[in-house]
Order: sequence, then C-alpha cells, then structure tokens
Amino acid sequence: MALKESGVAKSEEAEQIGLAALVFLTEDAERLGRFFNDTGFSPTDLRAVAGTAEGQAAVLDYLLADESLLMVFAAGAGIDPAAIGPARVALAGGGDALRFASENHSSGHSTGRQSRKRPSKRWAGPEQ
Repeated sequence: MALKESGVAKSEEAEQIGLAALVFLTEDAERLGRFFNDTGFSPTDLRAVAGTAEGQAAVLDYLLADESLLMVFAAGAGIDPAAIGPARVALAGGGDALRFASENHSSGHSTGRQSRKRPSKRWAGPEQ
C-alpha cells in the first residue's frame, strides 16, 4: 500500500495503516505490554486515543522507532514499509504524536517516560 496523492485518499489510506498498526500491537500480549512499558500509556489511555488520528500516529511513531518491529508489521500487513512514515505525517502532521497523545489523554498514572528510540533508518522523521 502506497499513499496516493489526493488528500482524501491519502488520509483514508493513512487511517487504514494506523488502524492496522493498532491491531498489530493488540494481537500479541507481549508486544502490547512492551508498548505500554515503553510509552507510559495505559490500556485506558490507548482506548481513549485509538480512534483518533493522533492516537494512530502515536502507534506509528512507536513502530517507526523500532525498525525490526516496523518490518514485522509491514510484512504481516502487506504494507510497503516506506508508506508508514508518510502515513504518520498525514495522520498528525510533523509533531510528536506519541508525546501529544500521552500528555493529552493520560489517565493520570503515566510513568512520565518521554524518551523514545531514534526514528527508523528507513524514515528519518517528519520533514521540518
């Protein structure tokens, strides 16, 4: 799946990728547990942001920070790994969606962890 140029198609495809990434995380308890541990999200936090563009962008941020996880997701979903970075940008613009989602939808018991791994070698991050 590669994002099309039209704004609507690009947005819809980005949302499909974001939702697929969310499903990918929730399909495996260990993978989901690592997500919660690494991001400070709680299950309640994730439920609160799962249907939002910012929440989906946060999940893509997490995948983009771990290239091996990104590649497993892309292969399983039949998505071109190069389409994931642009999908993340289409969902939440150039900002830090992971921090935005956790700060604005936290249930109050966040671990306060804001450190993240470097972006994937395949995607340097949003254009500034």
